[in-house]
Amino acid sequence: MDKAKRPLESPAPTSGRDKRRAKQKDVRQIGRPRNILDQNAPKVGGIVDPEQYVHARIAEIRAMQSAIKSASNALTCLTMQALPRDRRRRAASHDLNRLPAHLRERAARERAEAPPAKRKIKKGKRKAKTDNLVKEYLRRQSTCFVFICSFIVIYTLLIVHRPGSLEENKWLETHMWHTKRMKMSNIWGYRLAAHPNIKSARSIYRAFQHTVVAHDASYIGCLEITGRQDAIVTVVNHLSDVSFPSVGSERYIKGNRIGHTYLYEYDGCPAKCICPATFLWKAAADMSNDDRKMWIWIHPSAFDEALKAFESARAALPEADVVLTDLRDQLSMIDLSGAKSTSLLQAILKPIEESSHIDEESSATATGGQVWRKLSGLRSSGSLPPGSVIGLTVQDPRLSFPQKLPRTPNIESDEARHQLEELITHQWPLDVTYSDIWDDQKRQNAQSEMQSEHALNKRREKLLLPGTKLDFMPEDAKVPVLLVQRGSADTQQQISNRREKHHSSCTQELLSGWRLIVPRGWGLPFWKSMVFAGARPAGLQDVHAMHFESKQPYFPYDLVGTRAWDSVTNAMKNEAENTWKRKPPAKRLNYAKLNVDRPFDPAFDVLTNTKMSAVISDEHQEMEGKEVSPSHARPGFYLLHSEKAISAALDHGENDQAVATVRTYFKDMYAKRKITLSFDSLSLSNALIAVRVEYMDRGRPQPNAMIYLMNDEEQYKQSTHYILNRRSDFKNKKMVMNTYPESEDEHADLDDATDTMDVDKHKAKFPPAADIIGHLTTGGFSFSAGHGFGLGACSVEGVRRLQALDKSGSKSAFLKRTDKSER
Repeated sequence: MDKAKRPLESPAPTSGRDKRRAKQKDVRQIGRPRNILDQNAPKVGGIVDPEQYVHARIAEIRAMQSAIKSASNALTCLTMQALPRDRRRRAASHDLNRLPAHLRERAARERAEAPPAKRKIKKGKRKAKTDNLVKEYLRRQSTCFVFICSFIVIYTLLIVHRPGSLEENKWLETHMWHTKRMKMSNIWGYRLAAHPNIKSARSIYRAFQHTVVAHDASYIGCLEITGRQDAIVTVVNHLSDVSFPSVGSERYIKGNRIGHTYLYEYDGCPAKCICPATFLWKAAADMSNDDRKMWIWIHPSAFDEALKAFESARAALPEADVVLTDLRDQLSMIDLSGAKSTSLLQAILKPIEESSHIDEESSATATGGQVWRKLSGLRSSGSLPPGSVIGLTVQDPRLSFPQKLPRTPNIESDEARHQLEELITHQWPLDVTYSDIWDDQKRQNAQSEMQSEHALNKRREKLLLPGTKLDFMPEDAKVPVLLVQRGSADTQQQISNRREKHHSSCTQELLSGWRLIVPRGWGLPFWKSMVFAGARPAGLQDVHAMHFESKQPYFPYDLVGTRAWDSVTNAMKNEAENTWKRKPPAKRLNYAKLNVDRPFDPAFDVLTNTKMSAVISDEHQEMEGKEVSPSHARPGFYLLHSEKAISAALDHGENDQAVATVRTYFKDMYAKRKITLSFDSLSLSNALIAVRVEYMDRGRPQPNAMIYLMNDEEQYKQSTHYILNRRSDFKNKKMVMNTYPESEDEHADLDDATDTMDVDKHKAKFPPAADIIGHLTTGGFSFSAGHGFGLGACSVEGVRRLQALDKSGSKSAFLKRTDKSER
């Protein structure tokens, strides 16, 4: 009997594809579902109903499709890739328990067959992480490299970095906090926050009106002047605006009030403006003391230019022996604006005199602490004397972190209200402004005594009740601070506001907000406490928007005629022009056909028939947003800041008489400061006057818009017919149609109303150059005003022509945008 043949063995899979197919054999098999038509199955050769046949095989079709899909997925993707996107987790790649239960076995097989590759160990010495991150960030903010001693290294740095690059893009103390949440920009030698990453224009405006907005203003440089009191006053008088009170006036010399002025080149007022400045004297017990100290805060875009002006004044006045010290890296400043800024600071700033470990009688800042606690019921900082200063020594804000914004009680006690009224109405105390922050050694001690976060966390671990605030101990840091109310009664902004009957809340909170000045290294702890307490962080664009909502100019964007303004305008011009050039010719405006010669910048030089005093180098034009060098050219036009000089220039119809009056005014103002000057070269042909433009109807102005006169009476009537003849109850054409649906007599009113609105569609032509009297520097829709609004400047001659039209009964100015031929 023959032996039965042995069945053939399937050959072993050789390729990886065959191995995977063999492994997934069970998955590829198609099960036979129960046939629901077994009982009524048609006979062979009978008629087959297609619908019944497909319905009977639908389960088999679905099983086959699912098997094909599973087989293809098993061959081409891993278990993690087969999961839906909403269930994928990066941590599941090494933790199988994070996967669904029915997929863990398959994932385990995949891991066993293909274990993850071992990471290569990097050779070399690993850089140790610093124990104190604050010190590491402060090291990155420094502009000088102390540890570079080798000549080779120094020579290499000089080759790799172009001149001045070692001083570019410095960090603020809050840089790491901002860079995670806000859009950063390189400007004026710093890396600053521009705006939040989320839409925040309206939310910041609401916070500006009702709560608190915080802005890190540490980039504003501080210049310290030390010397005799009369020497300091003499030097600053030659550089400041003569139409403002002198720094040596009684209101400022005591050191209990901050002051504002404009800085000029040596005896250059009013034509050679540098920037606005804020100053503060150090309070002294003996006012006859010759050793005095004053701080001046200057914007970074003009700091080098201002410092050079001070050095020139010191060289020109050898009898004025003063010492200039740059404190740009020694102080941190935080600006607060909003209705609840005082309440927020009350929750964060806790004087050390409140602790039982401090003797209040021996403390130098005891008076400041008492005054600060009396202000706990203050609703708005605008109720205080303008420019008030409070010196405090406060506890580490991290001890009571996180703070909460306290609720202001609606009813206060009679005693607290009486103390607050007495403090506000009477003279501000002199000894309330003392602070150790003026002493360099005390500032360094405050930085060295700062405990690390690890040490504070160890103290929190020992607390019996989690979440309890830490108590102030004698070994804790004592932080000297200055609390300044930014408003001043002598600023140009508040002088102009005195004429207005109604003060908007935006203007009130912006001009009367708080500025907190702390030593170096303490900016981040106070910043975090403010943000956690409810303050809304703001960037540069947000601060610009707050000035716009308050109808106040913002330096350097609105201070026409300065080098800083010229630098930022050129940067914006280059950016806008490059954006326009990137568009195809068919998709961009043809400014040549619209007769617009300067669409990307305001042509004040053409308006005043002036040119730059020197040619700007190509390197300066490419330096977008960099700090202005004093050697760069100054614009040939300037802005008048004195209201008396503006009145003198406009009240006289003849130009020669107006020039003579203005020259006499400035000559007398310099004479009051014991300075003799002749203003024979002063001219009003290149002088500008700051203006505000408000829309009466729809639309909003754009930056660089032209302000021009409309001499044609017919054109003026055609352009303003809708505004002058509109009815308040007709908002649009649809409302008119709903109001007059059927009546024939009323159709006449309907036609008149619609014709009135059709006139508004009139397209006006761009004006000739002779009719242009000014330009806008900032424009847009104002939330606070509810309509379009703009800030700009007009020539003195143009404003005279405008006044002449008003007196003659003719019509006034007309605004046109530069990008479209619309009103």
